[in-house]
Amino acid sequence: MADAITGLRPGGTDTAEPGSLLAVQTWEGRGVGLGQVIAALPELRRQASGRGAGMRTAVTTIVMVVRPDDDSEVVAEPVRAVGAHHPCRVVVLRPDPDRTPVIDAKAVLWRAEPTASQGHPVFFEELHLHVGGQGASHLASIVGPFVLPDLPVVMWFPDVLPDPVDPLLRLASVLVVDTRDMVPDPAAIGHSYRTLLELANHHPVVDLSWVRLQPWRELLAGLFEPEHSRPFEQCICSAKVSGKPGPRHILGGWLMAQLDLRARELVLADSKHVDITLEAVCHGEQGKFEVRRDEGTRAVWAKASLANGISHSQALPLPDDSLTSALSSAISNLQADKVWERALAAAAALAS
Repeated sequence: MADAITGLRPGGTDTAEPGSLLAVQTWEGRGVGLGQVIAALPELRRQASGRGAGMRTAVTTIVMVVRPDDDSEVVAEPVRAVGAHHPCRVVVLRPDPDRTPVIDAKAVLWRAEPTASQGHPVFFEELHLHVGGQGASHLASIVGPFVLPDLPVVMWFPDVLPDPVDPLLRLASVLVVDTRDMVPDPAAIGHSYRTLLELANHHPVVDLSWVRLQPWRELLAGLFEPEHSRPFEQCICSAKVSGKPGPRHILGGWLMAQLDLRARELVLADSKHVDITLEAVCHGEQGKFEVRRDEGTRAVWAKASLANGISHSQALPLPDDSLTSALSSAISNLQADKVWERALAAAAALAS
């Protein structure tokens, strides 16, 4: 700890473009104690109080837990973008048990420049903690002092699932995961989903992959709204879901749970983008229902084709930054999703 290097310095200027982010004050320390970091956060605001940052307005604390080899600045970018619309305190934890037992820290006070619709700037804090040695096994005691009181704590694990008995989870109001990216080996997806189910028994869980798949789910359900399509919903005889392992399994589980499909009636296939096809036979008439995203497009389209020549279609645009959009939606609705939980249970059985 003797080699601690700490410093508080201003950042940026006050001439940023509307809608942009500006680092107005930064503090860094190497080999520091928690007391130094705790003291640095209010000092950031005090130093920038002349620019309107003296009073905190926040709706949540977001805690990210990343891998030792991750670039915490890069992985924090989506949360930073969300912070411009949902004032918060962002804490990025990078535990590294094989490293020297010290804490390196960096704190930044960000200012989101107002747009015409906002009318005033939004300030939020971002704290990076690189925790080495034994401290990496005691993250709850390290992050606890930085959680804003009486506000929800969103805990995000971008790449891996936490151990359900990890003491850090006691601080969480809701867990955020991403089933698209957390399982590089498709053979391990069943185990991961069972772990997720155990986590969901104790905490609300928001799956960013599930949030991103909302346009597909909405459009598919919408295909059965017209009166001439409704009878086919009870007559689905086969389904095919293509996509990456996480999305195709969770959507397959959703179809099984919602339509009472059996595993043998469902086909899963690998694909870059999600594609859903349902086939039905109702009173001797055939129907085909499709939802897909074409390569190179930022939209999802859906089409119902019935044997009697009747057809209808719909389309929904996708956001330019799907991860930031999904995070924003997750933070806006920190509730357990029972439909997702039923889909997850079916997906876990499907992957076993």
